[in-house]
Amino acid sequence: MPERQSGAGAGMRDHEDKWAMTLRMRLMLLVLLAMLPALVLIVDSTIDQYRHLKDDAEQTSLKLARIAVSYHDSLIEETRHMLSYVADMPAVRELDPRACSRLLHEVLQGDPHLTNLGVIAPDGWSICSGVPVNKSFYLGDRGYFQAVLRSKRPSIGDYQIGRLTNKPVQVVAMPLLDERQQVKAVVYAALNLDGLTRFTPLSELPPGSAVLVVDRHGVILARAPDPQNRWTGTRLDKAARFAEGFTLASENSWIKTSLDVDGVERIYAIARLNGDSDRYGYIMIGTPAQALHDTIKSHLLPHLAFIGIVFPAILLLAWFGSDILVLKRTRLLTQAAQRLGSGDLGARASVSGRDEIAQLADAFNRTGDKLERENLQIRRLNRIHEVLSGINGAILRVRERKELAAEACRIAVERGGLRFAWIGLADEDGRLQKIAAHGEGKQYLLKHCLGPEASAGKESYPCHAALSQNRAVVHNDIGSGDQAPEWIGAALAQGFRSLAAFPLHGGGRAIGVIGLYSDEARFFDAPETDLFLELAADISLGLEYIDKDQRIAHMLYHDVLTGLPNRRLCEDRLQQAIARMRHHDRYIGVLVLNITDFHRVVGVYGHHVADELLNLIARHLLAQVRDGDTVARLEGDEFAVLLVDAASRDDVIHLAQNLVQSLPGLVRSGEREIHLAIRTGAAIYPNDGSTAAGLLGCATLACNSGKGNQGHRLNFYSAEIQQLASDREKFEQALRHAINADEGFELHYQPVVDIASYRIISLEALLRWNSAELGSVTPSRFIPVAEETGLIIPLGNWVLDAACRQIMAWRRLGLDAFRVAVNVSFQQMNRSDFLERLFSKAASNPATSQLAIELTETELMDNIEMTVRQIELLKQHDLAIYIDDFGTGYSSLSQLQRLPVDILKIDRSFVGTLGQSESSAEIVRTINALAKSLKLKTIAEGVETAEQLAMLQQLGCDYAQGYLFSKPRPADEITRLLDAGSPLTPAS
Repeated sequence: MPERQSGAGAGMRDHEDKWAMTLRMRLMLLVLLAMLPALVLIVDSTIDQYRHLKDDAEQTSLKLARIAVSYHDSLIEETRHMLSYVADMPAVRELDPRACSRLLHEVLQGDPHLTNLGVIAPDGWSICSGVPVNKSFYLGDRGYFQAVLRSKRPSIGDYQIGRLTNKPVQVVAMPLLDERQQVKAVVYAALNLDGLTRFTPLSELPPGSAVLVVDRHGVILARAPDPQNRWTGTRLDKAARFAEGFTLASENSWIKTSLDVDGVERIYAIARLNGDSDRYGYIMIGTPAQALHDTIKSHLLPHLAFIGIVFPAILLLAWFGSDILVLKRTRLLTQAAQRLGSGDLGARASVSGRDEIAQLADAFNRTGDKLERENLQIRRLNRIHEVLSGINGAILRVRERKELAAEACRIAVERGGLRFAWIGLADEDGRLQKIAAHGEGKQYLLKHCLGPEASAGKESYPCHAALSQNRAVVHNDIGSGDQAPEWIGAALAQGFRSLAAFPLHGGGRAIGVIGLYSDEARFFDAPETDLFLELAADISLGLEYIDKDQRIAHMLYHDVLTGLPNRRLCEDRLQQAIARMRHHDRYIGVLVLNITDFHRVVGVYGHHVADELLNLIARHLLAQVRDGDTVARLEGDEFAVLLVDAASRDDVIHLAQNLVQSLPGLVRSGEREIHLAIRTGAAIYPNDGSTAAGLLGCATLACNSGKGNQGHRLNFYSAEIQQLASDREKFEQALRHAINADEGFELHYQPVVDIASYRIISLEALLRWNSAELGSVTPSRFIPVAEETGLIIPLGNWVLDAACRQIMAWRRLGLDAFRVAVNVSFQQMNRSDFLERLFSKAASNPATSQLAIELTETELMDNIEMTVRQIELLKQHDLAIYIDDFGTGYSSLSQLQRLPVDILKIDRSFVGTLGQSESSAEIVRTINALAKSLKLKTIAEGVETAEQLAMLQQLGCDYAQGYLFSKPRPADEITRLLDAGSPLTPAS
């Protein structure tokens, strides 16, 4: 076996050597090929040098051409000034031919730039000339002459051959005006264009250069060199290719390389003379191209010699360096490929660098990464298929939407490998409400999917964007972008690296979302997303099936018209309530309501009005009952109301009476007014029955037992309860009558004394009622009825008025060193008109400055924010604030220190047990310590014994109130106590 392994190893080495030799030879070939760029580089550098030299030549020529143009422009300007000077001379202005010709001849001799000077009559015939002539000649056909006559302004003529001098010229002309500003002659000067070819700067041009002056039609006017004058008058477009399209060019200067008229290749710079006018010409400066070619040859030979030396050295280095730089790296790549082929998906080639082999290794590694990702994706897809299978199974067995949503979230997390999943449905306002969640992420969900920030930023939060835009929202790599909203930071802190939200559909619209969160980046790639979309569709279908089942169940147990529970559901709820109340010694009221003469409403107004009436009564009853009570429609015009969990029969009676009293007697349907009379029967559990059917039957009998059909009636099944209800109604009517007639009410006052000196420091006003019909009625009986019926408002107003009147009476007697405390119900405090009435009284009645308002601790703590605002308003009008029954309302120190009160009244339940209960003494001590820390005073209520008084003194109480000092007394008796001014001695 070892020998076989050795042979295999030798074969592998031979294979590697063969591969190495093959690769090495290829590298040599590559080196040879690599030398080609050097040649290309040399050629390119030569071309670049050629371009550089050509550009220099072109720019030099173009610069000289532009200088020549500027020089020519300056000559034209000088000629204009000279013509102006000449035109002002008498010999010219008088148009004397002889004198004028002599003058012009003298001027012409002194200016080498001119070939002629002359004056032309308005008819076009010459008057005088600087060049001697035998006779007058005609110049009226010249463009410059016609332009001067037409514009009466100076003009420049075409580039042309002069008629007298037969030289290339450009004429400058100007008018000679008479006194009427009419042209009496035209003075002109002919500039010699040959001078441009001999312009001094042009002497710097290299040998073989040429300078041409051509007119705007491309005709050569002057050329240097041209010793035999053979090119004058030749058209360029016929004699040289570079002039093709010459006359169509519109630029003022450009460069052109081509054969010249003499057959020599030159690089020409061409500039336009008098470029702003329509009478222009060109100056062309050409340098020979052969000089550039010679320069290129001188640079190419050294480069070729350099390659001949360096080339062998490069081949030698390539031969020995190929193993170090290439073959060793390819072996690493081969080994990694063999490992990958054997199933090791983690195999990678450790080849560094940025060359092709490194890139090949990088491509190999990326292929390995892709294979590994695809393997991971296959595992993910298998998990998602398992999730789909599990959720479809749940859809078949679950028939409750929250249970289905919870099961779907659990399967997605436990089987799908997700970190967190949740399902939310949209409410009527479009806000998401969670119905199920599973996994780690509930805190993130509360703030960034269900919180007010998420609802306000619907476009940026994925769950709301999926719902509002009805599309899948996927973030496959959280935190990779530049922008980082707050929810991204929270998601990363939670451990999420990717998330997706898919809309759930029902009824053809988006009704909610399923949110999925993973701690892996790129979890929701395209194949997975497609499967999750299918998952969302399956859940939507399951929820829709459940909704249909629930709607069917709702139809079985609810009335179709009103949506109220029907008789079957009503009996079921009543039976369940009976089962609960049986163990808690509580009461249930069962009311059956029937509309009197309902058949008449149907016959007179029709079924649609009758249906509207039934819906109105249903809505009214729902608005009147408490949470937990049930309103049902039994059949036709018959309704039932279940008043569950009442503490006593009296409570049931009171609730039933209030409900019947609230029923409308008149309703409107369009323009119709329908008068209602509703019969109501009531039965009470456990007195009238112990089953749902029995109680409903008793209530129905009570409903049908009444007589008459005017107004609403309430009948109780039990004669005893009927009597109790009747007595309660009579009592309420008597109280209402007494308040309206102001009969039988009187205030008694109980002193509050200083616990140390026994002197009276304040009085508490207590209401008493002596009814002519019922006799003396205790406050514990009529005050609760007044609060339940709302009569406490007028009754409280009466107490305040009576207390203020008595305070004024005492003030007239000089008795004003005390306050009178009045108990105020929070029903009064919650009415804005009460406070306005009190403040109005305070502004007009000085008695209110002695008032103190007593509020119970329990009611104070119900709405601390509103209480603080109301008490601050009372304090602004100098009203003292007492907290009554303190210690029973469980107010905290933080709440108490916010209340601007003056005195805490310790509840009588703690005072009455002093000496009997250690906890009572500890509570009283704590209340006194708390009051002193807040700089408040305390009053102990219900002090009846000397032992209680002694303990209150030891416990640090400030004031005392109770029968030990005085019972509540009428105002005249209190007046005598106040007038005596003596301390109140505790009764023995």
